Amino acid sequence: MKNRYIWAGALALAIGAVSQVETKAAYTNLNGTIITNGVIVMTTRAAQDAWFHMQSSSTGLWDADDNRGPGVFTPGDVAMGELLQDHGYSTRMVPDRVLNYYQNSSPAPLQTWASCSVFCGGADANMPDPLTYYNGGIGVAGGGAASNELYSAMLVIMSGSSSGADFPPPNTNHIPIIAGDHTTVGDSTSTTAGHAQLYLWANKNSGNLVLSQNPGLYMTVVAPNHPIMQGIPLDSQNRVQIFRAPYPEESLHNNAVKPNYELGWMYINDGGGAGPSIPAGGLSILGRLSSNTNYVVFSVMDAGGAFAPCDMLQDYYSPWYGYTTAPCRIVQFFVNEGGSGNSRRAFNCLSDIGKVIFIRTCKWAMGETLTPYQPLGIIKVSSVGSSQIQLSWTGSATKNYKVFGTATPIEAAGFSDSKNWQTVAQDIPGTNGDTSVRLNVASAPQVAFLRIAPVP
Repeated sequence: MKNRYIWAGALALAIGAVSQVETKAAYTNLNGTIITNGVIVMTTRAAQDAWFHMQSSSTGLWDADDNRGPGVFTPGDVAMGELLQDHGYSTRMVPDRVLNYYQNSSPAPLQTWASCSVFCGGADANMPDPLTYYNGGIGVAGGGAASNELYSAMLVIMSGSSSGADFPPPNTNHIPIIAGDHTTVGDSTSTTAGHAQLYLWANKNSGNLVLSQNPGLYMTVVAPNHPIMQGIPLDSQNRVQIFRAPYPEESLHNNAVKPNYELGWMYINDGGGAGPSIPAGGLSILGRLSSNTNYVVFSVMDAGGAFAPCDMLQDYYSPWYGYTTAPCRIVQFFVNEGGSGNSRRAFNCLSDIGKVIFIRTCKWAMGETLTPYQPLGIIKVSSVGSSQIQLSWTGSATKNYKVFGTATPIEAAGFSDSKNWQTVAQDIPGTNGDTSVRLNVASAPQVAFLRIAPVP
């Protein structure tokens, strides 16, 4: 009996969490067709692609040639796409240059993509218009697929893995945008080579912070009632842990130049230093870096929100030239993957609740109605006979659940992040209301901890 009561007491310390079901997003494309199961288009580094690296700002420096890795993919972008797929979305990852109308390091736009041959070595004179990728069209090679407007993009994520000069200009299709790099969110006083600025900030003073700069793991939430943040559990200082601590063995075997564990905070400085940034009138600031609250790391703008006060300085070559209000929802997201000098693995280092915030951010950007985030409630832990216990909790029929266990939790890494947690039971179907599972603890250690988590 003693073993069972120890298990039951330990379980109460390690509960997971679950969000309620939200409504589907609906997007009306250029043809007036309402799309409810469209594609999330994600940009990644052109320099890692065999064809597109020839026209990226890293021309001649192909990521596949970097013997320190990670080679021709960005692990953080892949993890982002996988998480979105786990939540039911279709993703299309494309090199950032395919959405760019502008020649590398040139302010002038290409007249047509056929003129690509004049600056990319004649690699392909028939590259499709970037609009193709927004409207469910096929790409460079064509293949056997056919264009289908039902695959129109419903969200564009401009990942922070790109080179600053390669970020594409914003779309004119009213497709919401999430941006993960500070070079994209300012006004035309800081024009990018791709004219990618989103006019969220004027007089932009910004950057990206990595682990070596000791930025910390926490974000201070300043708008807890915004739909994205509603219900997210905060500590006594109104903080949420966005990045996890490193796994004990995470960098055990890799080189120190590009550690597997890396943070990547994207920030805008609006309160200190020379010339603090000025937020756009329609901008809502959701979170600030806890270690330096002058740094805004998470902000959003609703469609119709007023842009930064820089009308006289707008970029003539931007597709948003002359705009004074946002044509779609825009997000300044807190994760930046870094570039060729990094392992580009920051998204992989998000905490579990950080990933929840990311998914809720995507849902909000696409116009889905969010319900407040709700913790998973433990109803009871009871003994069943001499060697079994039954766990019961408030569940959801839209989720499966896992039970994890450990005899030695590592507090610094958090219950959900330590790699010494082992799967005890999985594929437990949820029900609306009481959900339960029975576990045989006859061979369990005298003291153990359990954690219940929804999937994904």
